[in-house]
Amino acid sequence: MGLHRGDRRRRRLSAEALVFFRLSIAAVSIALALAGLGRTELLRARSERPWLAVVGAVLAAHWFLFFETIKLSSVAVALLTVYTAPIFLALLAPAFLPEQRSLAALGALVPAGGGLALIALAGGNGAHARPLAIATGLGSAVTYAALVIATKRLSTRLPVGTITFWNYAIAACVLAPFLAVGGRTLPHGAEIGYVALLGAVFTALSGFVYVTLMRRVTAQAIGILAYLEVVSSALLAWAILGQPLGWAVVAGGVLVIAGGLAVVLLEPSDASPVEALAAVGSARDEHPA
Repeated sequence: MGLHRGDRRRRRLSAEALVFFRLSIAAVSIALALAGLGRTELLRARSERPWLAVVGAVLAAHWFLFFETIKLSSVAVALLTVYTAPIFLALLAPAFLPEQRSLAALGALVPAGGGLALIALAGGNGAHARPLAIATGLGSAVTYAALVIATKRLSTRLPVGTITFWNYAIAACVLAPFLAVGGRTLPHGAEIGYVALLGAVFTALSGFVYVTLMRRVTAQAIGILAYLEVVSSALLAWAILGQPLGWAVVAGGVLVIAGGLAVVLLEPSDASPVEALAAVGSARDEHPA
């Protein structure tokens, strides 16, 4: 019986391959969408190339550390450590971005964090937290916070399409070598459709919307809205894979959505900080040190 379960695990598409195809398909989808709109010039990053490379590499590091945490412990431990990122954002964003400490985001941490804990622990059968797993999980949280801060700064200087395309393309290239150490690397049968959906819709489209929102609200608020990804993953597992939700997942989802709604409804527009960043850049150009 255990041998059959081991055979099934070996036949599963590896996490490294899933992330690689997710990012690659997202990059191709954005490129095709921009070509269809006649905006292929957005694919050429004439400025900020070093920062685009850094952000893409940080995105790859975030995903790598996240899946390493799962391998070392469990999905529950990974979620509970990785999604401490909004706490790091609440601490770091005001130091690196022209934004005030967000009371709405800090308040939303309470229901959203509690909801996340319910969702994670509902699937944490026998989860144990090894010190190395905690370290990689917190590393994924810190890289996510750095990703949000760096992307928000880029969003004042580059179009959204340029940022998302290069983020995904560079991250896919960075992760490509790790395919050799994973398990099965090619999707089969129905997996192909699910991977395509994940890349084209739940990565490319959601990423485009995510960076667009980043131009309008604080980085701290964006960190809270990231909790909605956990809820969407649970709903997809229920709708596509037939996995039961359970009362803890439903209750946790309601709390996370409540936190997200609080951010959307109570967070003031971030137009002025975005304009402030642009003004800082202009001032530096006009009055170089």
